[in-house]
Amino acid sequence: MARMQAALERADRLLAVCTEAYFASGCGGAELRAAFAQQAAGRIVPVLVEPVTLPALYAPLIHLDLIGLDEAAATARLRARLAGLRPTGPPPFPRGDAAPGDRPGFAGRLPEVWRMPPRNPRFTGRDGMLAELRRRLRAGQGTLVVQALYGLGGVGKTQLVIEYAHRFAADYDLVWWLDAEQPTLIPEQLAALAARLGLPPGPTVADTVERLLAELRGRDRWLLVFDNADHPQDIAGFRPGGAGHVLVTSRFPGWGALGGRLEVDVLVRAETIALLRARIPELDEELADKLAAELGDLPLAAAQAAGYLEQTDLPPADYLRRFRTRRAILLARGEVVGYRGRIDTAWALSLERLGREDPAAVQLVELAAFLAPEPIPLTLLTGHPELLDEPLRSTAADPDALADTIGALVGYSLARRHPDAFQVHRLVQAVIRHQLPPDRQRATAERVMALLAAAVPGDPEERACWAAYAWLIPHMRATAPVGNHPDSLTAASTLMLGLGKLGEEEAARALGEDTLEGCRRVFGSDHPTTLRLAADLILTRVAMGEAEAARALGEDTLERCRRVLDPDHPTTLSAAANLALTLAAADEVEAARVLGEDTLERCRRVFGPDHPKTLWPAAALVNALTKVGRAEAPGPWVRTRCGAAAECSARTTRPPCGWPSPWLALWRRWVKERRPGCWARTPWRAAAGCSARITGTACGRPSP
Repeated sequence: MARMQAALERADRLLAVCTEAYFASGCGGAELRAAFAQQAAGRIVPVLVEPVTLPALYAPLIHLDLIGLDEAAATARLRARLAGLRPTGPPPFPRGDAAPGDRPGFAGRLPEVWRMPPRNPRFTGRDGMLAELRRRLRAGQGTLVVQALYGLGGVGKTQLVIEYAHRFAADYDLVWWLDAEQPTLIPEQLAALAARLGLPPGPTVADTVERLLAELRGRDRWLLVFDNADHPQDIAGFRPGGAGHVLVTSRFPGWGALGGRLEVDVLVRAETIALLRARIPELDEELADKLAAELGDLPLAAAQAAGYLEQTDLPPADYLRRFRTRRAILLARGEVVGYRGRIDTAWALSLERLGREDPAAVQLVELAAFLAPEPIPLTLLTGHPELLDEPLRSTAADPDALADTIGALVGYSLARRHPDAFQVHRLVQAVIRHQLPPDRQRATAERVMALLAAAVPGDPEERACWAAYAWLIPHMRATAPVGNHPDSLTAASTLMLGLGKLGEEEAARALGEDTLEGCRRVFGSDHPTTLRLAADLILTRVAMGEAEAARALGEDTLERCRRVLDPDHPTTLSAAANLALTLAAADEVEAARVLGEDTLERCRRVFGPDHPKTLWPAAALVNALTKVGRAEAPGPWVRTRCGAAAECSARTTRPPCGWPSPWLALWRRWVKERRPGCWARTPWRAAAGCSARITGTACGRPSP
């Protein structure tokens, strides 16, 4: 330490060779900080020999970039930078008698024995994973270290290994890449390495491989890469032993018996944006963020999208618009250099093999393709296995069998397991949907609709149901468009009503409009199912700001209900109450009053004065009469409830839990007019805040 300190004090320049390993070491950062403390900042020259993020302390210094240069070019650049500066004395190390083999490899020089695919010039991010991978490999000094990188096809496992080999090539004297997708071809590739090392061939390829493995056991500083291996047994017999490194890429996660395993996930959003903008400079950050979200941050999808935009010169905004409506078609377009195939074919082989090994798993992932790219609760399957076809029906009825089937999907990295749920990437879903024949698409979508309708836990205004609805909401949103099967239309009507009560107006409208069109087509405009759905859809249109469309639908539905059903039929009264609320919201006060009074009287007679269905027209009447200064007219029981609404809103921006929907609507109206900055968009979100204090949940999701 004393000799090092003396050398630092008499040096004219301090060359700080910057690597991730240096800054992560115990002494590296401390040495430079000590130099700064001794007023040596003007003598420090940061020298970059690999991509590295400089700490803030060194960022103001002018660094010298030697990344990717061979030894001669790097020497010339270094000398040019330090020209005219002569050292005051010879350095005391490295030792003058150092053996040639002790000399470390130069950072920009590739090993003499080298076979790796070219480096990806657009490789982006993953710095943390690269540093972690190097740390793991270097932790096993003197022993063989095997590290497997696993993950979804297209997630960038091969690209990550290629970048690692190029970035840290100076750590090795031998680097050899092997295509392990077909295990029978591995021996020939190892025999080629034996020939490259000058080993005499054996009488058979197997003998040559044995000679190679023996040679590598006596060496160190070597790296073998087995790319796209299926299972550990495919490569286990080709591990040389000794002090080298083996990297494996695979979709299969079960590599723990051979060594370490590191999951490769999709890119973080900032990295996807950086990758897209590096390829398409005119792509602004906001549009890149939206496109990255649609692509699910999958590197292959981002590279393919960038390739398509480069080839066609299509404006990025147009590509995003098309991708949202024609996703499967665009996933088959765009050339990608350095990747295996395109997104539309990335998972074909996995699905083919899965179909032979576990047909129920294929049925399961096809169902998942018509749900949202969110965790799918297992209760969706186990609650009603009778709605499924064999063999998935029997599998869903047995929790252990279902766990094994999900494990089969996880084994091919086609799904992720969550507690009591599983999840499939949005692009895997899109490709699977597109590859199904039209009749299978319709049948699968209808089955999903039936499963969701059967899983509806009860009244969404009941706090006990909120946690279950929180799981189901994203999948309920994903169900449109609806097919023509009567059962699927009935199920869709149930889901639309649930979404509307939960305040998911936009999703309710999309599903409801599509379902209403299907009901008219299949059942007819005067069918009770069609009329019941139309009556529910009236207020959904109001919530979406479509007052004229809501009024037109309400008037048409009410006329049909009175003609086909009965003036006192529950569907007729529901349509009348909703139309009255629509008229009151549109400031058509007199029409709302007349309809509200008539409907209120009928509801009191049919349902009773305190029935929830009676409170709907009461709410419409209150809205109408309040606007003309006659809030006292409906009677004391209405005034009591209105007083409760005003008193509650004066104290808080949340209504009491358990209020029926009409009174939540009144509360929203009061807050909107008196305290617009505090208006919650939906009854669901408003009430959820109150329930969080009591049940520990927010919007039905468990609090952290």
